[in-house]
Amino acid sequence: MIGTTLRTVAGLNRELRTLFTVTLLFRAGLMAFPFLSAYLLIGGAYSPVDVGLIIGAFGLGALLADISASVLLGRIPARTVMVTGLLLHTLVLALVPALHGVGVLAAATFAWGFTFEIYTPASYSQIIDRSSPEERKVAFACNRLAINVGMGIGPVLGGLIFALAPVSLFWINAACVLGATAYLLAGTRRGGVAEAAARSPRRMIASTVREETRFWTIFGLSLPIHLAYALPPVLVSAYLIQGLGLPSYWVSVVFVVNAGIVILFEVPLNKAMDSLSHSRSLLIGYAAAGTGFAAMGLSSSPAVIVGATVLWTVGEMIVFPSLLSYVSDLSGRDIADRNMSLYSGGVSIGVIAAPAASLALTTHGGPATPWLVIGAIVLAAFALLAAARLSTYTWRTPAEDPAPALGS
Repeated sequence: MIGTTLRTVAGLNRELRTLFTVTLLFRAGLMAFPFLSAYLLIGGAYSPVDVGLIIGAFGLGALLADISASVLLGRIPARTVMVTGLLLHTLVLALVPALHGVGVLAAATFAWGFTFEIYTPASYSQIIDRSSPEERKVAFACNRLAINVGMGIGPVLGGLIFALAPVSLFWINAACVLGATAYLLAGTRRGGVAEAAARSPRRMIASTVREETRFWTIFGLSLPIHLAYALPPVLVSAYLIQGLGLPSYWVSVVFVVNAGIVILFEVPLNKAMDSLSHSRSLLIGYAAAGTGFAAMGLSSSPAVIVGATVLWTVGEMIVFPSLLSYVSDLSGRDIADRNMSLYSGGVSIGVIAAPAASLALTTHGGPATPWLVIGAIVLAAFALLAAARLSTYTWRTPAEDPAPALGS
């Protein structure tokens, strides 16, 4: 499986290989934010409520980045947006250790969230510009691989650095982002398809009612998925340890199983499923996700929990590349930046809503309730997805999908 993944990444064109490496470096440098709350609390100058406000501003900044990216990408080439975002991100990281006060730090983390997240829709735009429709799902799967590997490296290194010198996290994180920026500048070129496309007219509303309703259909159906997959980072540790009374090492087992499966199998799985239509891929993924999340709340057995984790991880590997590929395929180039940016906004909405939703459901219904509810919501979205396929106003038909490349 590793060999297949490496060959697939190596088989990407030069621009996409560069983007893969830049994304990997950028995400591997994500060391400071996971430890920001601990950094602020160890000095004793901020209360937990203060820290919550400061951290929450990051999510709001990220959401604004997703919303505004559709406008920015209509006027500025994706490469320029990424480079500018990375440079501003470096500057914010360098400034944060010198700042004091809840308001000032909240403003800084808001900017931090914006400059961090603006890279995502710009990278999606770059993937669309630099890939053909038939290879796009695999290209998005490779992009997710870079994110997942990077996100696995960053917090681990961050934990070691934080134990030795907490403030140095910000400097090392900034250096990693700067390195990613240099690699992006060296490995990509101005001009060509991406910048020519960026100068062409962009729409904020699709040219036909059918195109518009198709996008908002999949946007609405994707929200349960974004909420569902924002739950595990927030809830798994509390659920397994406090809710079920399991030893803390089971938390590590769940995250290792999830990360290991994604890293080993996501790219080969999507390559193997490349001939399936978007709707079939999404129905399989939604079914696996909904069943897996519901199973998390149905048993206190560690074996069942691990099995459920495998199931919702399979759903994750199928659903996210399929959603990205479908949204890009149903979008004309004049509306693709808006659609991909709003899709990214849906991800941010899930991240912002998940903590409050899980706390409310746990308080009123018990520790298993969030898993059961989100499983039911995803399975309801599965049923709505199946129904959406019946109308051309809510779904792009298989006949409109790009034909597979010869020999693929």
